[in-house]
Amino acid sequence: MMLLSKRARYIFGCTIVACSPHMYASNDIDLFSLDLTELMNVKVEARKVEEDLQNTPLSVSVMSSQFLEQRALDNLVDAAYFIPNIDITTVGENSGCTHCAGITMRGVGQVDPIPTTDPSVGLYIDGVYHARSAGSIVNFLDIERIEVLRGPQGTLYGKNSIGGAINILTRKVSDQRQIRTQLTAGEFNRFDASFLINQPLSERWAARVAVAKFTEDGFVKRLNGELEGGQDELAVLAKLRYQHSATLSVEFSLDRQLQNNGSAPSVLSKKNDNADLLSLYNVVAQLSPAVDPIPELQTFADPFLNAATAENENHLSQTGFRGTVEWDINEQVHLKSITSYRTLDAIYGRDFDNNPVNIGFTHDEQTQRQLSHEFNLSGNQSDDFKWLLGLFAIDEHIDYDFRFVFLEGLYQGLETLAAPLDGSPLSAPTSIGGPNNPLNLGLDLDNSFDNDVDNQSIALFAHSTYQFAPKWTVTTGARLTWERKKQQVITRLNVADAIAIDRTDSSPDGAIEKSWRVFSPLLGVQYTLSKDTMYFINAARGFKSGGFNGVANSAISARPFEPEYLTSIELGVRSEWFDSQLRLNGTAFLLEHQDMQLRGGESGEDSGVEIFIDNVGNTRTKGIELEVEALLSNTTNLSFSVSYTDAKFTDVGNATEVTTTSKLIKTPRWTAALSLQKLWPVTNKHSLTTRLSWAYRSEVYNDVFNSEHAKQDAISLLNFYVSYPINQNLKASAFVTNLTDEYHVIGANDFTSAFGVSEYYLAPPRRFGLSFSYQF
Repeated sequence: MMLLSKRARYIFGCTIVACSPHMYASNDIDLFSLDLTELMNVKVEARKVEEDLQNTPLSVSVMSSQFLEQRALDNLVDAAYFIPNIDITTVGENSGCTHCAGITMRGVGQVDPIPTTDPSVGLYIDGVYHARSAGSIVNFLDIERIEVLRGPQGTLYGKNSIGGAINILTRKVSDQRQIRTQLTAGEFNRFDASFLINQPLSERWAARVAVAKFTEDGFVKRLNGELEGGQDELAVLAKLRYQHSATLSVEFSLDRQLQNNGSAPSVLSKKNDNADLLSLYNVVAQLSPAVDPIPELQTFADPFLNAATAENENHLSQTGFRGTVEWDINEQVHLKSITSYRTLDAIYGRDFDNNPVNIGFTHDEQTQRQLSHEFNLSGNQSDDFKWLLGLFAIDEHIDYDFRFVFLEGLYQGLETLAAPLDGSPLSAPTSIGGPNNPLNLGLDLDNSFDNDVDNQSIALFAHSTYQFAPKWTVTTGARLTWERKKQQVITRLNVADAIAIDRTDSSPDGAIEKSWRVFSPLLGVQYTLSKDTMYFINAARGFKSGGFNGVANSAISARPFEPEYLTSIELGVRSEWFDSQLRLNGTAFLLEHQDMQLRGGESGEDSGVEIFIDNVGNTRTKGIELEVEALLSNTTNLSFSVSYTDAKFTDVGNATEVTTTSKLIKTPRWTAALSLQKLWPVTNKHSLTTRLSWAYRSEVYNDVFNSEHAKQDAISLLNFYVSYPINQNLKASAFVTNLTDEYHVIGANDFTSAFGVSEYYLAPPRRFGLSFSYQF
């Protein structure tokens, strides 16, 4: 085989290197240089200390800014298709939210954006933890790279995360003047515009400001002419750096995002005009003049058309302030301090029947404030021993108001009946109906949930690596976490003008409070066979905090739930072959997940339908993840990844709708991605760059009940990208996403048995666009 030049041998690392994070040799990359030369100097920062790429004994994937651009990936949802063993959607159960992240790694995740529960996968932007699901999905702006760490995190990153962590890093302020602008236009009236300036202000001060506007029409149309699935977003990121000396720097940042979008794109996927509660409603309508019968539901041959008339809004306003201090105390010890204050205000909702009739809609209003601080002290006492000590604290306040309305008018109709019905489809043989019948309250399905939540978390953590023999290294880590949570909640039955739950400071039963103290250890061993091959094994234990039910409608469902725990074992290899022309990395893993928090519902004689969150599940998950990078020639790069996951419930406690044969939600058995990039020389200085990218996921279930109406069949997605630098300042590119126009479901709910409807949340159809970038 012909040996490539030293320069070419480095080229192959320019795309995703799953299981091996890296950073750039310089902060800013020339947009118009040969794309394959982006990552010439590959280093690792995933463990918060700089180390060689292939010596990182972690399961990590990294996406550079060029990786994202060349696959036409605009946000985390798009990017997740090209990362092994991760699922990210914008809508959780019963939300319709377009900026809420439902992130699942290796079968561990949170798919409901309700803010009274914690995410299973932590999200960090420039080292700042984002505590809530809402506001986590925004368009990328001035991104340097994204690091995705699988498995329990806590001995390196501030907040404990049971499933993994995503760390988004934006570009740092540099000491060189730079101006860059980009315009993008495409189908569905898409128009994006961004502007960036990096400006030295003096010998010690420099600033960097990025501003972007993203607009696009929705692709799901309502009969009344409204659209769903579009975007209207304004984003600002401003940084100010003070370089006091070669060893001390301070950086301040301000980020701001404003979104004014429609509801998440959804359609009626299946109907059942004979559903239990729907039939009951129509029976009452025949007997009561206060209720109009519900006509036959409308479905359409057009898969992107619905007849919804209710909620169609997604508003987001969030702001973040950050101050970061970095100080090299001496040649061996480094201090880093990150202090942040963030605010979030969000309103979102949806019409889940997708019809003019009011079978059901939901409305969410969320306000969140958080103050966090992370303090790291790291050292490199010798080539053999490295260590890190950390302190993390966060104080958070949430106001969360949620309303759902199902079968509007049912309670009024029951109250106007002359006498009770002789049994009902809901709770036979009990009798509902008739004036002041207490059983009617269970069918007042217009409920409001007013939540006031305070969360505090403090943690001490430590991490160390020690090379005790020439080829052997041991890694140890430990974390001690204290958490305290308090919920004040009032649940109102709006039509009956009654209060179902009153747990506040001023109520007789008081607010709901819980606290926990948890110890989380980590142990790993690394064996370096040669300069090109390394093996490792890690064992870690993580936890996800307990919490509260934000939609409690009975005393039982208002009880807090306890933490869930996960034990993870990983065995991995990192290797390079053929004089660094081929890279092959693999990880096998085993997870034991205990006391899983699941959300469900059950019927009761006095409460109609109870919604609860409880610790009812244990699971065992095993699988493998393989990543391959190959430099086929000086102008051709191939990347491939595949994962296999076998996830099973081993215990479901008292749950009735979930069994040990149930499949985990949002957990495909197979994921795969393939990407081929080619440089086509046009002149001595410029080349045409093309990239074809393919992603695959096997079938997944979108609800814990494994409903066939809420299942997503296997999906293959194909994207194409081409770019050419017209001159040293101007670059043109074109892209097509979902090239084969696959009909792709990213979320679903099945209410066919009770309310007669099931719904699909949809990913966009095929879209093309053009982009022009100019720098000077």
